[in-house]
Amino acid sequence: MSGNRRTFRTSQLISPFGPGAIVDIGEESLIMNGTDQWPSKLERIELKRLTEATGVFHLKKAPPVFRDSHDGLWASRFPAWLFCSRCRKLEYRKASDEAVNADGVPVCKNAACKNRTLVPMRFVAACNHGHLQDIPWDKWAHKKSGGTCTEGSDSRAQLYFESKSGEGSGLDALKVTCRNPGCGSSQSLGSIMAPGSLPGSCLGKQPYEYRETFTPCNETLRVLQRGASNLYYGIIKSALDIPVSSSSETGPLIEKIKQNSEYEDLIEAERRNKAKRAEVIASEIAETLGTDKESVLKAIRGKNTEKREFKIPRDEDIRKAEWQILTSADPASFSWPLFKARVQQQPSGSPSELRKLIKQVVLIDKLREVRAFCGFERIKPDGNIIAATTTRDERKWLPATEVFGEGIFIEFSSTQIRDWEDRNHGQLTARLENIKAKHASLNSLYLPQPSAKFIALHTFAHILIRQLTFESGYSASSLRERIYAFDEDQAGIMIYTADGDSEGSLGGLVQQGEYHRLYAAIESAVETAQWCSNDPVCSEAETQGVMEMNKAACHSCSLISETGCEYNNLLLDRALLTGNDEGLEGLLSPVAATQEDVK
Repeated sequence: MSGNRRTFRTSQLISPFGPGAIVDIGEESLIMNGTDQWPSKLERIELKRLTEATGVFHLKKAPPVFRDSHDGLWASRFPAWLFCSRCRKLEYRKASDEAVNADGVPVCKNAACKNRTLVPMRFVAACNHGHLQDIPWDKWAHKKSGGTCTEGSDSRAQLYFESKSGEGSGLDALKVTCRNPGCGSSQSLGSIMAPGSLPGSCLGKQPYEYRETFTPCNETLRVLQRGASNLYYGIIKSALDIPVSSSSETGPLIEKIKQNSEYEDLIEAERRNKAKRAEVIASEIAETLGTDKESVLKAIRGKNTEKREFKIPRDEDIRKAEWQILTSADPASFSWPLFKARVQQQPSGSPSELRKLIKQVVLIDKLREVRAFCGFERIKPDGNIIAATTTRDERKWLPATEVFGEGIFIEFSSTQIRDWEDRNHGQLTARLENIKAKHASLNSLYLPQPSAKFIALHTFAHILIRQLTFESGYSASSLRERIYAFDEDQAGIMIYTADGDSEGSLGGLVQQGEYHRLYAAIESAVETAQWCSNDPVCSEAETQGVMEMNKAACHSCSLISETGCEYNNLLLDRALLTGNDEGLEGLLSPVAATQEDVK
């Protein structure tokens, strides 16, 4: 870790580059450090629904401008093993080495290489507990001699990462060699991906943790490529800023207290049972509010904030209030500065099959979304959440970002969807059996239950986003989805765009939500989804994608930008929309059939 500066967008500090994520910047590879290494003074983001849902006191945003070495966010070089692409010499880069070059970019010390930038090794090691570390390449090279150099000198000093085209293909052609005089140990990478292949044990930590001691970890290390999609799953929970009340509020006084700059200090004193300190702070707050300290303490203790504990909220709990407003008869009647919505009146000449399936379309002219980073997982999302902070103290705040924009909300007829599920019960049960079994093997807080309704609506959101990118002028990475399919009567999706500008976007997406444009886009999306350039491989796949959680869905037909999908492009199957040759009727098969009749 050094004071050298690297830059990227503030919005990326939650996703995809939250704490614990590996970031490629130019030719360098870095890992984002924990939030305990963030600056102490950060701007708060207010959204009561989300702080209460996550059990924290505050949400805070990353600093928008890097002014000095104390202002930015820290990252550590990872992997620390680098090599020169010209002479192939390996170098282990310690944190103390970062100040050698003015710009912090490591270069080869061999004069013949003329300051060529060192390249990070592409393999790293992780365990099922989510720990991450460098592969000990010195021990790998000397694996046959017990992990130490037979010359007795520094086993790291003369390591080379060699490529020998005449000695096989793939990883077999790569090897790490020790060129210490009298040693010459060498080990191919051909077996490095095999379970238990690495010498040594898991260090039980993250690369940016610098404590002297760590909890021992007995998990077997696994070798992964640095850019592997299963190396990092950020847990992001978001909520829309909508006009809802919270049952946990005790009155207007607590709201005034929370706006005071000493509120957090008061909560901390209460939590640590420092009664005298709490009384002093309460007196100061009471004076500014024109009340007495007893009223302040009563309001605080009435909320039991000292017992607030961090938790990962369920999407269905956060979205229940949103669903109630979005599906109301008149969303425009809700007065809220950052939420403006109106119902589209469905014209009588709309396509009959779509008119039966779509109950209501709501155009959202203005919205604000707050996204909080709750932690991350590695290798597989099994509920083993790694905190954004490396301290063992209670998590009192979460990093967050707020975005503004516009959207289209589509409410489907839950009756029509239930009828479709009933008609195809046997087919749907058989088709989703493998995905449900995979999901059941995980204790996942990352993925919802894979019901036929959820997968169908999720896939529909994807194909519609892909179609709208051609028609709305927005790029694929700027459109996002929000799925409402958790309760029995919930069946809806939101497609929206959002950025950091409080003015939001320019209305192009809302314009696409007008019925004549929206229905045309849906019909085009359905027609496109009936065939994939990877068919029949895609359509006939038993499972595919990360953790084999998709059916007929690949990059050519259904996947979207990772910033646009809430669920890492998992739980997708276009056959649930368009049907297949095995007798499954798709949810949108009647729409496709109508198109065929027109042709």
